[in-house]
Amino acid sequence: MKKLLIILSVFMVFSACSKLEDLNKNTKDFTAVSSESLYNGATRALVNQLHTCNVNNNNTLLFVQHWAETTYPDESRYDMVTRPIPANHMNALYRPALMNYNEASKILKATTPVALGISEAVYKNRLAVIEIMSVLAWSNIVETFGDMPYSAALDYTNPSPAYDDGMTIYKDLIARLDAALATMTPTAAGMPSGYDNIFLGTIPGTAKWMHFANTLKLRMGLILADVDAGYAKTVVESAAPNVFITGEKAALTYLTASPNQNPLYTELVVSGRSDFVVTSVLIDAMQPTTPASSILNVTVTDPRLALYATTTGDPAVFKGGAQGSPNGYNSFSHVNVPLLVKSTTEVVLMDYAEAEFLLAEAVERGFAVGGTAESHYNNAITASIVYWGGTVAKATEYLAQPSVAYSSAVGTWKQKIGTQAWIAYWFRGMTAWTSFRRLDFPKLSAPAGHVEGIDQVPVRYTYAVSEQTLNGTNYTAAAAKIGGDTPLTKLFWDKN
Repeated sequence: MKKLLIILSVFMVFSACSKLEDLNKNTKDFTAVSSESLYNGATRALVNQLHTCNVNNNNTLLFVQHWAETTYPDESRYDMVTRPIPANHMNALYRPALMNYNEASKILKATTPVALGISEAVYKNRLAVIEIMSVLAWSNIVETFGDMPYSAALDYTNPSPAYDDGMTIYKDLIARLDAALATMTPTAAGMPSGYDNIFLGTIPGTAKWMHFANTLKLRMGLILADVDAGYAKTVVESAAPNVFITGEKAALTYLTASPNQNPLYTELVVSGRSDFVVTSVLIDAMQPTTPASSILNVTVTDPRLALYATTTGDPAVFKGGAQGSPNGYNSFSHVNVPLLVKSTTEVVLMDYAEAEFLLAEAVERGFAVGGTAESHYNNAITASIVYWGGTVAKATEYLAQPSVAYSSAVGTWKQKIGTQAWIAYWFRGMTAWTSFRRLDFPKLSAPAGHVEGIDQVPVRYTYAVSEQTLNGTNYTAAAAKIGGDTPLTKLFWDKN
């Protein structure tokens, strides 16, 4: 009897413990995360980071002097230390973006098409989509910082990864794009419904993914044109036949409710703040001015100006603020938020207009991509004007001006293409900044009051300050290799 009581007592103790442990379980937690869910979250994180105007995270719209700050102009003066902007950018791309893309790929590779109930072609298309977006994220890291951890990155057991050579990374990324494209089937679908918010996971969407990958490859090839012309020529010529066609774009759609709203809407509307005005540098380039603009002396107002910006004053005029100054919000033109910035407004990663600007450049570099530089240039400007709400007739009128027409506009092909691309990449600070750094146009000057020693527009983000303490040995070696960890150190591809 005594033994029986002991046994019953032990049973009751274990039973009670089991029930108590059950209370600690969160029955609403996922027991497993799907590949497509990780992909979707990583894509949202990546696109938000590349297109936010939050001065803690992305200052490229200030660097290219599309926007100027109002009350607090420090970031317009190139202060990247008070707010740890490089660290925030690096962390956003490595952690929620690349780590999740990496995990999404691992999870998908750990299963089979049969287990998922899909064809081999759909399975490979899903893997390729993840890879294309991974390459996009990695390419931005290299274009922003230069040499960075790559081969030893994304391993949480290695807190001090070595830095890889930027050129080596970049060429490997292009090879990864080629490999992904080689596995894709344009007659098969991709991500499950609801998880691809760029091309919707449809069969027509797969063809557009392939066009996107080739447009990205085209841009990456041209980025290397000044340092390895032969290699760049091969890359560009292989990509050119399959880039975006008229009307195509890679754009992420957003929702009405937080946290899935357009990042500019979050910063310009939801925040209730009045932190930005449009610069005089951009506004003066887009309308006839007295004295004439030093960037583009137009005789007809660019039809995009009334779409980009609001007027101010009585009589109403377009008036831009000064970069680096504490501009009064009510004294200058603002971003045309009512027209352009809604919670559901799409964010464009790449589009047909960019493809055409890139093709114009490729022709001028002597690469066999078809067409003329002038035809591609005209196509790009027309596509941009139409996208923002203008008409083909207005685009034709704008292009007819001697200061805009390719045959008569002042300067080299780099000045003509670079200036017009700068105007077209509205809201796309990272794209505009990379274009400016590659082509060195338009000519932009550092504002008064700039941070000491940074007397030009920065050409890179400095390495995260945290790297100096957490990864000091590798940081020191990387900084020395690229020529110094400063915002004015030109990267390996930025030679001419």
